[in-house]
Amino acid sequence: MKSIKIAAIKRKAAQLIAEASFSLPPDITSAIREARSSEQDPRAKKILGYILENARTAEKERLALCQDCGTVYMDINIGQGICVQESHRLDKALNEAVGEVYGQAYLRKSIVSDPFFERKNTCSNTPVQIEVCFGSFEGVDIHVSIKGGGSENCSYLFMLNPLAGPKELIGLLKDVILKDVTRCCPPVIIGIGIGSTASRVTGLARRATFRRLDRRNADPRYRELEEKILAEVNSSGIGPQGLGGKSTALACNIEFAPCHMATLPVAVSLGCHSLRRASANISPP
Repeated sequence: MKSIKIAAIKRKAAQLIAEASFSLPPDITSAIREARSSEQDPRAKKILGYILENARTAEKERLALCQDCGTVYMDINIGQGICVQESHRLDKALNEAVGEVYGQAYLRKSIVSDPFFERKNTCSNTPVQIEVCFGSFEGVDIHVSIKGGGSENCSYLFMLNPLAGPKELIGLLKDVILKDVTRCCPPVIIGIGIGSTASRVTGLARRATFRRLDRRNADPRYRELEEKILAEVNSSGIGPQGLGGKSTALACNIEFAPCHMATLPVAVSLGCHSLRRASANISPP
């Protein structure tokens, strides 16, 4: 049994929060560059250029990629034979990391403690949304993803008839995505979850949104579905910031899981062009 200190996890989590807040991931930058080079609409091309300029300035000046500094999600994956010392303090340590980074880096704090009545700001951007799972790899993997309120508002859950086919699914998803995509600062990343349960399929969609754009679905059937949905959305002509062009979405990612034979849960989670994520592995000493 190998041990990793809770302090090491907190320290790495804090680094990743800052990295995600200030630096656009290379695969997103590459996708925006490719979209700009292939874009025919002059205004769309110019907007994509501004997005790249914003990313360069944010990284150089250590400024937030977006003024909405979002809700922080952390996926903690604990490897085989790893003991996290003081694991009972994991939630506390990760929330401390978020509060400290958001305070020191002057990131906007947006979380309210009561969702309906008081809506008082927690003034720390906590609590963080934490998921813990276990795997057969070495060490502890930490994945930080940050989602703004605009993109979070463009989220959908459907319980479809289990007999629904690809044509029906694509039509439904195209309609709901195009209805609200301009609220999500296009070009967007489309994350779709299929299967599992109503309570978990939204998590699949969120993970799909934050999957690397150069990692396509391993199942050719779902990979083809990703390509068809992306093509349908980009044929709309909505374009960057809703001002025209063919670059409405940079990618469509699908994650799927087994489900009850009488159900077909489907969820959509959109990510804006300033998609913020960072990951790292902590190896045991």
